[in-house]
Amino acid sequence: MRELPSAWRVSLVLIAIAAIAFVAWKSTTSSNDWMGEHLAEFLGAVASAAALAFIAYAANIQARQARSQELLNAYDLARGDLGAQARMIAITARLVVEEKKGGGQGKLEAYQKAYDAGDRTAFAQLIIQPRRIMEAFDGEAGKRLKHQALRYIAIFDSVAALTKEQALESVLFRLPLGRAYCVLKIALQDDRSGRLAGFLKLSPDPDPMLSEDQP
Repeated sequence: MRELPSAWRVSLVLIAIAAIAFVAWKSTTSSNDWMGEHLAEFLGAVASAAALAFIAYAANIQARQARSQELLNAYDLARGDLGAQARMIAITARLVVEEKKGGGQGKLEAYQKAYDAGDRTAFAQLIIQPRRIMEAFDGEAGKRLKHQALRYIAIFDSVAALTKEQALESVLFRLPLGRAYCVLKIALQDDRSGRLAGFLKLSPDPDPMLSEDQP
């Protein structure tokens, strides 16, 4: 019973109390009372209704688990493409560079090593500031960046389309690739309601070791 949501536990307890109180009350009434003579049938009906409610709840849990697994599978399939696209975006927008303008070694090599080692979210973790993306939209490189951003969004939209519940959506958008999606949508001024910006506020502060270069 502890595994049930609190609302279900409270409802179950209230139904049980109501049934017991009703049975106790009817037990003291006249024997000519039809309900008093059919308490067993009444209790059976209550038990049947409770059983049906539990069956419906179990079916709902199974459906949610199936949706979660479907979302996870789609996310795994898209992670490679999203990671590659995030790499192109981070480099095009100069969120990470090989060599800084003022001199000095950039962090591109370090991120590339992490990416090559299998971390497909390495470059996505740099896409954390919509303002930096917006500032890079000018010029020929900006056109290329916008195309890359739109491609990333299109890929992620195909995954996000599987989120039918707010809880699943919240988890998806708080992952590194999901946060990058929110940033790109905001940079493209495609978050008028501020819903995606809300997911970014829920994200933890980025690791200082993962801060982008200031070229």
